[in-house]
Amino acid sequence: MKLIVTEKPSVAKDIARVLNINRSRDGYIESQDYRITWCVGHLIQLSYPEEYDPKYKSWNVNDLPIFPRQFKYMVNPSTEKQYEIVKRLMLDDSIDEIICATDAGREGQLIFGYVYVNAGCNKPVRRLWISSMTDEAILEGFKDLKDNKEYFALYQSAKARSEADWLVGINATRLFTVKYNQMLTIGRVQTPTLSLIVSRQKEIDEFVSQPFYEVAADCEMFTATWFNKDGTRIDDLEKAEEIAARCQNKEATVTKLQTKRATVERPLLYDLTELQRDGNRRYGYSAEQTLDAAQNLYEKYKLATYPRTDSRYLTKDMKSKLTDILQNIKQGWKGSEYCVDKVLKQKINADKRVIDDSKVTDHHAIIVTPNIRTVSNIKLPEREENILRLIVARFIAVLDRKQEFDQTDIELKIESDKFKARGKKVVIPGWKEIEDIMLGKVKEDSEDKEITTNLNLNDKIMPKEVKVVTKKTSPPKPYTEATLLTAMETAGKQIEDEKLREEMKSIGLGTPATRAGIIEKLISVGYIKRNKKNLVPTQNGIQLIEIVHEKLKKPDLTGEWESELGKIAQKKASSKDFIVDIKKYVAEIIKEGKLSSAKNVSFESTGSKKKSNAVGICPRCGREVYESKKNFFCTGYKNFPSCKFSIWKNDKVLENNGISLTSKDVQELLKNKETAVKATKEGQEIDLTLKMADNGYRIDFTIENKEHTSWMQEVQ
Repeated sequence: MKLIVTEKPSVAKDIARVLNINRSRDGYIESQDYRITWCVGHLIQLSYPEEYDPKYKSWNVNDLPIFPRQFKYMVNPSTEKQYEIVKRLMLDDSIDEIICATDAGREGQLIFGYVYVNAGCNKPVRRLWISSMTDEAILEGFKDLKDNKEYFALYQSAKARSEADWLVGINATRLFTVKYNQMLTIGRVQTPTLSLIVSRQKEIDEFVSQPFYEVAADCEMFTATWFNKDGTRIDDLEKAEEIAARCQNKEATVTKLQTKRATVERPLLYDLTELQRDGNRRYGYSAEQTLDAAQNLYEKYKLATYPRTDSRYLTKDMKSKLTDILQNIKQGWKGSEYCVDKVLKQKINADKRVIDDSKVTDHHAIIVTPNIRTVSNIKLPEREENILRLIVARFIAVLDRKQEFDQTDIELKIESDKFKARGKKVVIPGWKEIEDIMLGKVKEDSEDKEITTNLNLNDKIMPKEVKVVTKKTSPPKPYTEATLLTAMETAGKQIEDEKLREEMKSIGLGTPATRAGIIEKLISVGYIKRNKKNLVPTQNGIQLIEIVHEKLKKPDLTGEWESELGKIAQKKASSKDFIVDIKKYVAEIIKEGKLSSAKNVSFESTGSKKKSNAVGICPRCGREVYESKKNFFCTGYKNFPSCKFSIWKNDKVLENNGISLTSKDVQELLKNKETAVKATKEGQEIDLTLKMADNGYRIDFTIENKEHTSWMQEVQ
């Protein structure tokens, strides 16, 4: 019998349905040939410092740095029951082979690897590696299972990432928390990201706007601007007025008239980061909102491929499928007919910007699945529909032609002064037409107007007016999620060129899969906040960057580490060497922190969640539990590692059974591990007893002799 291990119950149910595994058991499903179970995220995590030595329960700078000789692991208290089920199934004598079906990426490999190793299992493992959750993709994937040993280097990379984050987070967080008597969370990727936002805010705050001037000649059909070898900008108002005065009411001679054909290349397909950027630019969605929508399109609706990809290309074996995908889009997506027909009538442009095996590692770019042909029958939530619209539009657009336009440059001479103008006329709309039809036209900041004139070289024209235009220098713009994602992708380097940015990916801050979480963590701990579309640092965030060691906030150093992790996954670098370097780095941070005197800073209390009286003590970590508008949460969510205990007020299992938890109910539940509540079923009130597991991972109750379990959800 084979055991399939997935990352989430929903994925297990999909695979079970496709493989006809239909007998439900406690924590797994089985058939004659298969058993399938799930991990519910990370079942195993790195142990807290006190598991190595009880003295670490107290935070003391003199105990730092903490470098375990060998890392220990612990079962995640919130999902202990499920871990025991997975472990028992792995070790069951009837199981002769295990199939790893966790998410096909670095973290998915780690989730399975940690469980497999800690369970003491040594049975052969094969790997399901698929990029979409359609029935066809699942069946195809099971026909082409890989030896899990092929992914051992990916596991080593994920394990090194996990250990590096522990070493930096545990040591730096304890150092600065004790030193400043304030809970200060430090992270390997989180702190350099915060540094980018704080640095940008500093540039804005210190910026002093300066006026400058241009001289413009209104020639009716176009406006020409004065220029010299230094450009068009004039710093002295008197000089600008002098130029305008001597050119006023003077004839202009056309000294240059040149029209040349230029092109705008198509964009690349979406990876997660680019999709998040466009989700933010077009709809104002946060990176996390876009990721959640894309994950739902992949997992729940099966309309898009695996979202947590860092590739923007397809493989050559997919080239023959492009026509079918376009036809499926035409069949299912209303309003795409003209765009699809346009691309199909001309030759599909599947060049190196679309098909490139060398640029695809774990997963290809995000595209639609064949199920797109039935999308008109599905009522999608607004956010999922908008994100899918982006994916559909981008797929069609990249297969179209470049946009072509005629660029006209004109130079005039008035007396001894030179003026210039530029305009463009679109000749072949190409891919831009598809984007405009599918998504709506977006006004570009520096859009050159079309110049329509019958001028010839050496023609004379009389400008209607020559005047001084007053302008002023502008400060840098605050980061939006779109621009911050770009900065994270390039480790803070300002790179606009899309192709060059692609090449810089390996040295970015975090990965496409983790960047949204990093932004949300910075907000949750009170270091940054959203101001409309902008991300701005709080006083606490600014002060944290002032006190931390220079190396802790260097984006390029963290980017180098991310590059090393990529090399480990490709068997080009050693995970042991990587951890040695991380330890040297941490030792230097701690040494400098112990020697330097504390700066005179005062951190504000971060009470984004209103703290009234605590409702009880967290069963997982012993800290206080408070009530917010949406949930009852543990204050340990700010610690590292964070405690994610939370009871959500809109818990579906409780809601579906007519149970509404009050503050008094939760207070009694935390204190006595059980509480009596009233439930409403079919208009009738019934008395129930809710019982909480000692370590707070589930609530159990019985209705009409049927047992129900609500698994504790985690703080978002």
